[in-house]
Amino acid sequence: MKIDTKDIVKQSEKFALNTADQISRITVKPFCEISFHSSEFRDRATIKKHLYKVPKSNNPLIYIFQVQSTKTISTLIEYFEDYHSSNKLKIKNKDRVNLSRYNKTSSDILYVGSSTTDFKTRIKNHLGTEGTRVYSLHLCKWDNCLEYDLKISAYEVISESEEMVERFIVEILEQQFWDKLSPIFGKRSGL
Repeated sequence: MKIDTKDIVKQSEKFALNTADQISRITVKPFCEISFHSSEFRDRATIKKHLYKVPKSNNPLIYIFQVQSTKTISTLIEYFEDYHSSNKLKIKNKDRVNLSRYNKTSSDILYVGSSTTDFKTRIKNHLGTEGTRVYSLHLCKWDNCLEYDLKISAYEVISESEEMVERFIVEILEQQFWDKLSPIFGKRSGL
């Protein structure tokens, strides 16, 4: 089989130029800031009462989780490390919780992520009241009922045209947020 590598490079260049053109017609603007006290997301029944805080958007969102106190962050990290050690010993896909990657950075940002479909469910995953198979923060599973305030800032990704913003474009933008903020948890998007 003969592969035309020059054509592959040319097609890749066209793809990159098209991607750059799509990005040039996108606006990223603040969508909402939501605050939760840790007591508002200890279990499903409690979080259900507070989900009205999470607005709906038809556009993709990039979101940031931030703890309001630096003293609290060090305590949270300590609790996470303890939980992570015992969680690793559990059986995958049975009783182990799929936790976000721990980056060991000295940031006040816990997590940077994106959602193209169901932002509320993503929030519930991160707070720890929904699902253990999806990789998320799962805060209430390891924060030992610590009292703290959590701020979630969301940014809307809006296309100037009526076309839907593709997932990989959202991931490119998310990577820039991630690189700038160096969150304590999570991974750089998968591009």
